[in-house]
Amino acid sequence: DFKVPDGSLVTLGFDGARFYDTTALVGTHVESGHQWLIDLWERPPHVRDWEIDEGDVDRVVSEAFETWDVWRLYADPPYWETAVDRWAGRWENRVVRWWTNRTKPMAYALKGYSTAMRSRQLSHDGDPRFAEHIRNARRKETPQARDEEGRPLWTIRKEAPDSPLKIDAAMAAVLSWEARGDAIAAGATEKRTSAYEERGVQFV
Repeated sequence: DFKVPDGSLVTLGFDGARFYDTTALVGTHVESGHQWLIDLWERPPHVRDWEIDEGDVDRVVSEAFETWDVWRLYADPPYWETAVDRWAGRWENRVVRWWTNRTKPMAYALKGYSTAMRSRQLSHDGDPRFAEHIRNARRKETPQARDEEGRPLWTIRKEAPDSPLKIDAAMAAVLSWEARGDAIAAGATEKRTSAYEERGVQFV
């Protein structure tokens, strides 16, 4: 039942395809680790020729930046290169092109997300579409990529390339969580508190 208050420090993750597929925008509340599905664009059933409305995506992303204090948006660029470039120009230094096809960085991001799940560091809003995308994700072993202890890392994939079971919200959630970790590592929460204190804002 937790609703992220307007003005909260958040991070965003964006992933998906533009044609015949699904695209997702996921937010993470930096302080609590709570995630929620901001929006999901899915091809309607039995519709063959379909393209996501870029104007609608742009509107939702803009509303997110207006509603919350977005530290970073990590976006996977393929199919959305022009939109991501536009966002990077609009919100300077707050939009990062985060390529999910890089095996080792992606595997480490997934390892961190999996650890956060098991240790209950994160929560989510219970949106069934979000849960479905997480559930659809299949583990893909990457023997060529190993962690610091020599154990094979892994990424995620759909159960089959042409599967109708989508995972884009899962990927967006991982990117948003990765951005949250980077925000904490950069001291974003402490800097934000200091800025409020300088303006005389008191926390109860």
